[in-house]
Amino acid sequence: MYYRVKILSKEAVRFPPKREYDNINAELGLLFEDAGIAAYDLVEKYVPDAFESEDLEDFMQNLQLFAKRAEPDEVHFFMALLTDGNWDQLKKSPRFLSPEVMENSAAYWFLHNILAVSAPKLVSPIDALCLKVQVLGNGEDALLTKDDTGKYGEIYPFATRLLMDASAPKKEIGDYELKGPIVEYFEGLKCTKLKSVPSDEAYDFDKFVDDTGGIVWSASVLRDPVEDAEEGEEMAIYEILVHPDWLGAEIKTDFETFPYSDYTS
Repeated sequence: MYYRVKILSKEAVRFPPKREYDNINAELGLLFEDAGIAAYDLVEKYVPDAFESEDLEDFMQNLQLFAKRAEPDEVHFFMALLTDGNWDQLKKSPRFLSPEVMENSAAYWFLHNILAVSAPKLVSPIDALCLKVQVLGNGEDALLTKDDTGKYGEIYPFATRLLMDASAPKKEIGDYELKGPIVEYFEGLKCTKLKSVPSDEAYDFDKFVDDTGGIVWSASVLRDPVEDAEEGEEMAIYEILVHPDWLGAEIKTDFETFPYSDYTS
């Protein structure tokens, strides 16, 4: 009934993989649109052609040049504009971001680390945890493919539920309760006041599913599901980026997770 998961590797990273750059570029564009002309003018004050290229890596270099040339208070003002005043909360922990901006969390992190490259005395980089996970199917439910990815793809609630199980006690699924920062965040949104929920049930992300894309900063398919010759089961490999504060505990290397959430079923 459940999927079997094995953590293949985990490492600290400061940027998402380049295959995610298209999504990130679109999100940065939305942040600038919301911030308005003041954000554009401030960057162009120091880098006049900053917005002429459509290439994200060129734009990253232009932002780094801006951070290097600008006054410290201008860098702070710029980040306040782009994060709608939530930069200080991000620096303390992404868990402190308000639900209204949670889905922008990955873009905030990316922007923060761009500036940290050229202004490290003003902006300390934030490391995320990159997990490569192998998932074995259960013979009943289909594993996620590249078609399920993207900003609002089903892989985000799937990855969020997987992280809940990864940071749970080393017991069989069903013998423990799901608990920790992720559970408390979503139960807080639902106003249930619950601190733990059953692990042998699909987790209901309901109308708050967009927030899974703020907690999981990147989720992608490294290997589409294939029939594993040795195991005789369907197997896929995924990559998940998450800030360690969302885990709240050391993660297991081998465990089970529910096949899907109520959002994806």
